[in-house]
Amino acid sequence: MIDSSGAQRPDPNADWARAIADMTAVSEMTAVSEPRADDNTAHEDAAHEDTGPEITGSGVRTDSSPAATAGRSRVVIAAVLGAATIVFGSLGIWATVEAHTARATAADANAAMVDESATRSVERSVTSAVNTVFSYNYANTASTKAAAQRLLTGPAIRQYNQLFALVQQQAPKEKLSVTTRVTDIGVELLTGGRSRLLIFANEEDSKAGASKATYGGAMFAVTAVNQHGRWLIESIDTFTGPA
Repeated sequence: MIDSSGAQRPDPNADWARAIADMTAVSEMTAVSEPRADDNTAHEDAAHEDTGPEITGSGVRTDSSPAATAGRSRVVIAAVLGAATIVFGSLGIWATVEAHTARATAADANAAMVDESATRSVERSVTSAVNTVFSYNYANTASTKAAAQRLLTGPAIRQYNQLFALVQQQAPKEKLSVTTRVTDIGVELLTGGRSRLLIFANEEDSKAGASKATYGGAMFAVTAVNQHGRWLIESIDTFTGPA
């Protein structure tokens, strides 16, 4: 899809597909295997069979055996990779937020920078819409779908209706309920009757009879349009396509 500036935009249908799929997803824990006792014994035996410790010129005792050297290398590599994961993960989120903030700041006539009343109004409307559209109870999915007809518009509502039909089929079978709550929201662009907002939300999934619920978080952006004094969600951007 091409926007007014000529840039390639992500397919809203694909974004809504991913959003609805996330609503019905169940998190799985991945088991981490621990080393067996006999493996540790084998490593220790191999270390003792190698050449013994050496005394360096500074008087510091060192173990130059291959097993000890490999062990130190693994520790160093694990530490470096762990640090890199945190750093690059943080940079990825920061870069995404900064890119969209920079685009909003450069836009002309951005009322989000000066009109506090209008900014708060669109924030309240979109927060309520996201909480409603992405929450449902398996015993009454029809009420969620009916509410979506009043809160969505354009391509968003057409795709939502198509995909929510799957939710209506599967949720009663699994007795699944989903509660979504916006935890943070910010308007990056507000001009005329259009607004783009960055959203952080938490999701709680629960099944009837299950002792525990599962939780997840999401970051995404929505475009909202003002129709007859009401803000409606027109599209959602999950940052998985070209910006």
